[in-house]
Amino acid sequence: MSLLVACKSTEPVKVVEETTNEVPLEEYCKSNECRKNKHVKFKTDNGDIDQVLPLYWPAAQKNKISILPGDKLFIEAEVINGNSLGNFKLVDEINNPDKTIQFSFTQMDSSIGMMLSVKNPFSFDIKYHLNMIDFSGNLHQTSSCPVRAKISVFESWPHPIPELILTDMHFLQENDVITCIY
Repeated sequence: MSLLVACKSTEPVKVVEETTNEVPLEEYCKSNECRKNKHVKFKTDNGDIDQVLPLYWPAAQKNKISILPGDKLFIEAEVINGNSLGNFKLVDEINNPDKTIQFSFTQMDSSIGMMLSVKNPFSFDIKYHLNMIDFSGNLHQTSSCPVRAKISVFESWPHPIPELILTDMHFLQENDVITCIY
């Protein structure tokens, strides 16, 4: 039996200034497997976005996951230092069900709102930080709900989101509060 948990973000978003010295995309993709010809389609208040990205960052990058509208991802995760998950690896199919987290990021029917579903294969509760990338490329913190062991969580937002960035995936400790926070 699967128990589904749902969470709707009602907190105001906080813009985060990202200070990175990242390598340009084209340079990064010379030595890393990037997404190529990625089709992205979703609705906005100003019409539909329907485009093909010739080159884009990988969905799984060490300890960070990038999720675009329409993505259905299988991500294998390794336990790091006994309390974190990382070394993420995008796979085409589930060959290791005990360590493959499933993500689906879709637009809700006849709405501009977005929904993320996350299925936790582990025997422990997990939590992560979730950031939204807006249409100008700015990073905004948003709440995320813990994903209980062996179940799924659904989170929704009433507006379109061009990209979600997931970081700091870790196990919830016994004394941690089960609440939807950043």
